Amino acid sequence: MVTAAAGFLLGGCVWFGDPEKEPFESPVLPDLSPAQGFGYRIAEFAVAAGEEVQDCYFVTVPGSGTDPLWVGKIVAALNPGSHHFNVFRVNTIVNLDGAPGTMVHNGECFKAPNWADWPLVVNTQRSDPDHPVYTWELPDDVAHRFTPGEKLMLQVHYVNASTQETPYLGKAAINFHRSNDLAPQELGALFRSNQSIRVCQSNPNPTYAGTYAFPAGANVTIAAANGHFHSRGKKFETFVWDGASVVTPPPADRFYTSTSWDDPPMTTGLSVPVPDAGGIWWTCEFTWQEPSVGCDAVNALDLSGANDCCYVFGPKVESGEHCNVFVYYWPKVP
Repeated sequence: MVTAAAGFLLGGCVWFGDPEKEPFESPVLPDLSPAQGFGYRIAEFAVAAGEEVQDCYFVTVPGSGTDPLWVGKIVAALNPGSHHFNVFRVNTIVNLDGAPGTMVHNGECFKAPNWADWPLVVNTQRSDPDHPVYTWELPDDVAHRFTPGEKLMLQVHYVNASTQETPYLGKAAINFHRSNDLAPQELGALFRSNQSIRVCQSNPNPTYAGTYAFPAGANVTIAAANGHFHSRGKKFETFVWDGASVVTPPPADRFYTSTSWDDPPMTTGLSVPVPDAGGIWWTCEFTWQEPSVGCDAVNALDLSGANDCCYVFGPKVESGEHCNVFVYYWPKVP
């Protein structure tokens, strides 16, 4: 169930679950008035042992008319066990869609081609029980632009298996606070994946890289970044790239590093200029692990037929890998 936050407050819940675990009180975000902004709430749901859940919730931006809603602060809350919480603007419909207020469970919600050209709004992977609420204040004079009636998709992934655990109940909430800037620059969001990764038994310590160049004349500045891989991931780095070099940029050009796959940091407060016609270069270092689901299950996803127990690009934590980068910048470019 997903609801708009206006006029609706999802109460906190103390869920004891396993009596040997510490009690946990689900975070509750305050409702926002229309003058303050808007938000969405995803009600608590169970994640059975051995299960991965990825649900896609469809909502619309509240309000009427054509005047934009400028957002200068985003606050998100997750119960422990979440693998990610992504918000997208709905664009080309392939096999995934839903009326506002509805949800698609697993199935097409796990298939990345369904949202290949859906612009990213924001992502968070924080679900540490000691820090379940994530707050991002956008830079001064920079804001996210929304249009009343615009359709969004909230994607929530929870895992309760060998590599990651959901000790309580799944739950997510997000608030978008209006900006006070009268004429802000529009924030852009870049989401890219390296889908050629292979982490194999015969090559257990590979490193993969990806690049993206902004159009010439864009003159963008990077505001925030984070990275995403699964449990075979050991180190994630992102650099400013000149758009031409074919070797990893020097350490002085690095603006993001993560060595935590299950709770990667979101680095905000950046003000990193990108050279004209340049962009980003990101790397993912991996170490192969014996799969808990068995090599047969991993081999079944490897279309090359190598039978080398290779983890390839795939959405599920237990059997696939990712090398995804998220970069937020201004001003937004097409």
